[in-house]
Amino acid sequence: MKRTIWLAAALLLLAGCDKDATLHSGLEERQANLVMAALLDAGISCHKDPGEEGTWNVLCTEQKFAEAVNLLERLGLPQRSRQGVGEVFKKTGMISSPSEERIRFMDALAQDLARTISMIDGVVDARVHVVLPENDPFARNALPSSAAVAIRSRWDADLTDLVPSVKALVKNSIEGLAYDKIQVTVFRDSPPRK
Repeated sequence: MKRTIWLAAALLLLAGCDKDATLHSGLEERQANLVMAALLDAGISCHKDPGEEGTWNVLCTEQKFAEAVNLLERLGLPQRSRQGVGEVFKKTGMISSPSEERIRFMDALAQDLARTISMIDGVVDARVHVVLPENDPFARNALPSSAAVAIRSRWDADLTDLVPSVKALVKNSIEGLAYDKIQVTVFRDSPPRK
Protein backbone atom coordinates (compact mmCIF):
# COMPACT_ATOMS: atom_id res chain seq x y z
CA MET A 1 0.00 0.00 0.00
CA LYS A 2 2.80 2.40 0.94
CA ARG A 3 4.57 1.67 -2.33
CA THR A 4 1.45 2.52 -4.28
CA ILE A 5 1.09 5.85 -2.44
CA TRP A 6 4.77 6.71 -3.04
CA LEU A 7 4.48 5.74 -6.70
CA ALA A 8 1.35 7.87 -7.14
CA ALA A 9 3.02 10.82 -5.39
CA ALA A 10 6.11 10.49 -7.60
CA LEU A 11 3.97 10.37 -10.75
CA LEU A 12 2.05 13.48 -9.64
CA LEU A 13 5.32 15.26 -8.93
CA LEU A 14 6.70 14.35 -12.36
CA ALA A 15 3.47 15.36 -14.08
CA GLY A 16 3.69 18.75 -12.37
CA CYS A 17 7.20 19.35 -13.69
CA ASP A 18 7.26 21.53 -16.75
CA LYS A 19 9.81 21.36 -19.52
CA ASP A 20 12.28 24.19 -19.96
CA ALA A 21 11.96 26.55 -22.90
CA THR A 22 14.80 28.73 -24.17
CA LEU A 23 13.90 32.41 -23.94
CA HIS A 24 17.15 33.77 -25.37
CA SER A 25 20.39 32.21 -26.52
CA GLY A 26 23.82 33.53 -27.39
CA LEU A 27 23.73 36.36 -24.83
CA GLU A 28 26.72 38.00 -23.21
CA GLU A 29 26.77 37.22 -19.50
CA ARG A 30 25.75 40.75 -18.49
CA GLN A 31 22.67 40.64 -20.73
CA ALA A 32 21.78 37.14 -19.47
CA ASN A 33 22.04 38.40 -15.87
CA LEU A 34 19.83 41.43 -16.63
CA VAL A 35 17.21 39.16 -18.22
CA MET A 36 17.30 36.78 -15.25
CA ALA A 37 17.07 39.62 -12.73
CA ALA A 38 13.97 41.03 -14.45
CA LEU A 39 12.32 37.61 -14.58
CA LEU A 40 13.13 36.75 -10.97
CA ASP A 41 11.87 40.18 -9.81
CA ALA A 42 8.56 39.34 -11.51
CA GLY A 43 8.40 35.95 -9.78
CA ILE A 44 9.22 33.94 -12.92
CA SER A 45 11.62 31.09 -12.20
CA CYS A 46 14.51 30.87 -14.68
CA HIS A 47 18.12 29.80 -15.05
CA LYS A 48 21.00 30.22 -17.45
CA ASP A 49 23.11 27.60 -19.17
CA PRO A 50 26.43 28.07 -20.99
CA GLY A 51 26.05 28.52 -24.74
CA GLU A 52 28.51 28.55 -27.59
CA GLU A 53 31.73 30.58 -27.53
CA GLY A 54 31.36 32.10 -24.07
CA THR A 55 27.69 33.03 -24.44
CA TRP A 56 24.71 32.18 -22.23
CA ASN A 57 21.19 30.84 -22.77
CA VAL A 58 18.32 31.89 -20.49
CA LEU A 59 15.57 29.32 -19.90
CA CYS A 60 12.27 29.24 -18.05
CA THR A 61 9.45 26.74 -17.81
CA GLU A 62 7.14 26.34 -20.81
CA GLN A 63 4.27 27.25 -18.50
CA LYS A 64 5.75 30.72 -17.89
CA PHE A 65 7.19 31.23 -21.39
CA ALA A 66 4.54 33.62 -22.75
CA GLU A 67 4.53 35.72 -19.57
CA ALA A 68 8.33 35.90 -19.63
CA VAL A 69 8.48 36.91 -23.32
CA ASN A 70 5.87 39.66 -22.79
CA LEU A 71 7.67 40.99 -19.73
CA LEU A 72 11.05 41.07 -21.45
CA GLU A 73 9.56 42.79 -24.50
CA ARG A 74 8.04 45.51 -22.30
CA LEU A 75 11.38 46.03 -20.56
CA GLY A 76 13.39 46.01 -23.79
CA LEU A 77 15.49 43.08 -22.69
CA PRO A 78 17.86 41.81 -23.76
CA GLN A 79 19.25 45.05 -25.09
CA ARG A 80 20.27 45.06 -28.73
CA SER A 81 24.00 45.21 -29.24
CA ARG A 82 25.14 48.27 -31.10
CA GLN A 83 28.42 48.85 -32.78
CA GLY A 84 30.52 51.79 -31.70
CA VAL A 85 32.49 54.15 -33.90
CA GLY A 86 35.58 51.93 -33.78
CA GLU A 87 33.72 48.84 -34.92
CA VAL A 88 31.82 50.58 -37.71
CA PHE A 89 34.95 52.27 -39.02
CA LYS A 90 36.92 49.04 -39.35
CA LYS A 91 38.33 49.02 -42.84
CA THR A 92 38.20 45.76 -44.68
CA GLY A 93 39.69 46.84 -47.99
CA MET A 94 42.71 48.87 -48.98
CA ILE A 95 40.78 51.93 -50.12
CA SER A 96 37.34 53.24 -49.16
CA SER A 97 35.44 55.70 -51.28
CA PRO A 98 34.47 59.04 -49.72
CA SER A 99 30.83 57.92 -49.89
CA GLU A 100 31.59 54.73 -47.94
CA GLU A 101 33.48 56.70 -45.31
CA ARG A 102 30.62 59.19 -45.02
CA ILE A 103 28.00 56.44 -44.65
CA ARG A 104 30.10 54.65 -42.02
CA PHE A 105 30.56 57.90 -40.13
CA MET A 106 26.84 58.75 -40.09
CA ASP A 107 25.93 55.21 -39.03
CA ALA A 108 28.51 55.16 -36.25
CA LEU A 109 27.41 58.56 -35.01
CA ALA A 110 23.76 57.50 -34.96
CA GLN A 111 24.55 54.26 -33.12
CA ASP A 112 26.66 56.00 -30.49
CA LEU A 113 23.90 58.54 -29.86
CA ALA A 114 21.26 55.78 -29.66
CA ARG A 115 23.42 53.87 -27.17
CA THR A 116 23.77 56.97 -24.99
CA ILE A 117 20.05 57.81 -25.09
CA SER A 118 19.16 54.18 -24.29
CA MET A 119 21.00 54.52 -20.96
CA ILE A 120 18.53 57.16 -19.73
CA ASP A 121 16.23 55.84 -17.02
CA GLY A 122 12.82 54.97 -18.47
CA VAL A 123 14.09 54.48 -22.03
CA VAL A 124 13.57 50.96 -23.36
CA ASP A 125 15.14 51.58 -26.77
CA ALA A 126 16.26 54.47 -28.96
CA ARG A 127 17.02 54.95 -32.64
CA VAL A 128 18.73 57.97 -34.17
CA HIS A 129 18.72 58.89 -37.84
CA VAL A 130 21.27 61.50 -38.92
CA VAL A 131 21.18 63.33 -42.24
CA LEU A 132 24.39 65.12 -43.21
CA PRO A 133 23.88 66.36 -46.78
CA GLU A 134 26.83 66.56 -49.12
CA ASN A 135 26.92 70.29 -49.78
CA ASP A 136 28.99 71.98 -52.41
CA PRO A 137 31.26 74.42 -50.54
CA PHE A 138 30.72 76.99 -53.31
CA ALA A 139 26.93 76.71 -53.45
CA ARG A 140 24.82 79.58 -52.12
CA ASN A 141 22.06 77.47 -50.64
CA ALA A 142 23.48 74.70 -48.49
CA LEU A 143 21.12 72.03 -47.23
CA PRO A 144 21.04 71.88 -43.42
CA SER A 145 21.89 68.79 -41.42
CA SER A 146 19.07 67.19 -39.46
CA ALA A 147 18.40 64.37 -37.02
CA ALA A 148 15.40 62.32 -35.95
CA VAL A 149 15.30 60.50 -32.63
CA ALA A 150 12.72 57.81 -31.85
CA ILE A 151 12.52 56.78 -28.21
CA ARG A 152 10.53 53.86 -26.86
CA SER A 153 9.82 54.44 -23.18
CA ARG A 154 8.43 52.28 -20.42
CA TRP A 155 4.68 52.61 -19.95
CA ASP A 156 5.18 54.20 -16.53
CA ALA A 157 7.91 56.68 -17.56
CA ASP A 158 7.10 60.25 -18.60
CA LEU A 159 10.06 61.52 -20.64
CA THR A 160 8.45 64.78 -21.81
CA ASP A 161 10.74 66.90 -19.63
CA LEU A 162 13.82 65.14 -21.04
CA VAL A 163 13.15 65.95 -24.71
CA PRO A 164 15.06 69.30 -24.60
CA SER A 165 18.03 67.54 -22.98
CA VAL A 166 18.01 64.82 -25.65
CA LYS A 167 17.88 67.49 -28.37
CA ALA A 168 20.82 69.32 -26.73
CA LEU A 169 22.79 66.07 -26.54
CA VAL A 170 22.23 65.39 -30.25
CA LYS A 171 22.98 69.01 -31.21
CA ASN A 172 26.27 69.00 -29.32
CA SER A 173 27.27 65.65 -30.79
CA ILE A 174 26.89 66.64 -34.44
CA GLU A 175 28.95 69.53 -35.72
CA GLY A 176 26.87 72.24 -37.37
CA LEU A 177 23.48 70.78 -36.44
CA ALA A 178 20.87 73.36 -35.46
CA TYR A 179 18.63 72.69 -32.44
CA ASP A 180 15.46 73.30 -34.47
CA LYS A 181 16.51 70.63 -37.02
CA ILE A 182 16.22 67.85 -34.42
CA GLN A 183 12.96 65.95 -34.03
CA VAL A 184 12.48 63.80 -30.92
CA THR A 185 9.47 61.49 -30.75
CA VAL A 186 8.66 59.40 -27.67
CA PHE A 187 6.55 56.27 -28.00
CA ARG A 188 5.28 54.98 -24.68
CA ASP A 189 4.76 51.24 -24.22
CA SER A 190 1.30 49.99 -23.32
CA PRO A 191 0.77 49.14 -19.65
CA PRO A 192 1.15 45.46 -18.78
CA ARG A 193 -1.98 43.36 -18.89
CA LYS A 194 -3.04 42.02 -15.52
